[in-house]
Amino acid sequence: MNQPPPEPISPPAAPVRGRELRADARRNRERVVAAAQQLFATEGLGVSLDEVARRAGVGPGTVHRHFPTKEALYLAVSIDQIAQLVAEASTLTATDDPAALFTLLSRMIANGIENILVKSALSAIGFDLRTAAPELAHTLTAHVETLLARARTADLARDDVTPREIMALIAGALHAAAYAGEPSPSHLGAIILDGLRPQVR
Repeated sequence: MNQPPPEPISPPAAPVRGRELRADARRNRERVVAAAQQLFATEGLGVSLDEVARRAGVGPGTVHRHFPTKEALYLAVSIDQIAQLVAEASTLTATDDPAALFTLLSRMIANGIENILVKSALSAIGFDLRTAAPELAHTLTAHVETLLARARTADLARDDVTPREIMALIAGALHAAAYAGEPSPSHLGAIILDGLRPQVR
């Protein structure tokens, strides 16, 4: 029996001295995070905070005020990516598409590979996004559980896999990507997702 879809949640906002950011400060922060994500993915982690500020169209002081260290910016980029995946998952859960599970997982794998440098840097310094953004991680897993139940009802997914195992497979895909060097996200995703489909005996 399909579970009811979880309620969508908003991405976390950075507090300023216990208060929510003003609208203009929030917009600046979002621009910085978006610019950083693009620069880290295309030019690597050696990009300076000043270059991030230039690409975002804000002053260096704005970046340093929101993100006093590179690690703080890495974490913000990763949390923002999870928030975007949660939004996509919410949209897919609201549809009737029985194959939506595979659409979401393909996106999760592609997103993870695209941001593999940032995720590896966070892992190296001991950050775990499941504890850094537990509500987002829980909601994403809940969407996977709902979509998995739907796929099973349509005989599109095997009966002996759990949502936790699926999330572990996605995490494993990132390690596989790092090992392979520069794999094709679509090819790597196809290999992993084929294992979730019912096996022909």
